[in-house]
Amino acid sequence: MSPCLRSNERMRNNHYGRCARSPGFFEEDHVAAAKKKSRKELLKEPDAVLTWSSRLLGLAAQYKDAVFYGVIGLLLVAALFSGYRFYASREEAKAAVLLEESLVKYERLKKDEPQAKAVQDVAADFQRIFTSYASRSNGNIARLAYANMCYEAGDFTQAAEHYKAALSHFDEMPLIRFQILKSLGYTSEGLKDYAGAAGYFETALAAGDKRLLDDVLFELGDIYAKLGEKEKSAEAFKRILSDHKDSVYLELARERVSG
Repeated sequence: MSPCLRSNERMRNNHYGRCARSPGFFEEDHVAAAKKKSRKELLKEPDAVLTWSSRLLGLAAQYKDAVFYGVIGLLLVAALFSGYRFYASREEAKAAVLLEESLVKYERLKKDEPQAKAVQDVAADFQRIFTSYASRSNGNIARLAYANMCYEAGDFTQAAEHYKAALSHFDEMPLIRFQILKSLGYTSEGLKDYAGAAGYFETALAAGDKRLLDDVLFELGDIYAKLGEKEKSAEAFKRILSDHKDSVYLELARERVSG
């Protein structure tokens, strides 16, 4: 569990806990199946997008953290929506195979060693993907996946670096860009850079769909309180009460306003 989750952890976990759980991404049968096929055979797999996407969903379902689940979930939607566009070239297919192999390796290592050590052990693998395939969609997805791993391991400095590097590559995908901005807000908060966190959350607030902003408003309310800006803090919480009456943060926001 990421160390930067705060007092609203239970509410956030309850919220994401309602999401449907799919079979584990790294079950032994998946690993065994991968070993039976050569990389050449994998590249020719006719349902590569659907297979990889379903496994990615399984990976996302293992994480309760809002940052990881939000970004990876939207990447999954983007992959499904775009269909075979991500796999239109051989280079994209290579990057996809390397990404899956690296994710499998990370999950395997994480079972036997601390999460921070597992992230360190796969750093070179992910670096290879998002360096060699920097102009490919899956190269940028690999960078985001690695940024999320760093975040969950508590390495907010590395997470922020990779989120920033990935941001410009998703200008044409506003939902993913919105999630990255939120991730930068959480990461800045983890670094105790509350002014920076407020800036990122404000940018996300301006860029996001109104229906998706309740958690951003809640974070802004807490951050402005830490910065001593009581009026801005109260305004953020009041917007939850007025604009998000079905939000999981509703009661918490009401407590903040009345308290």
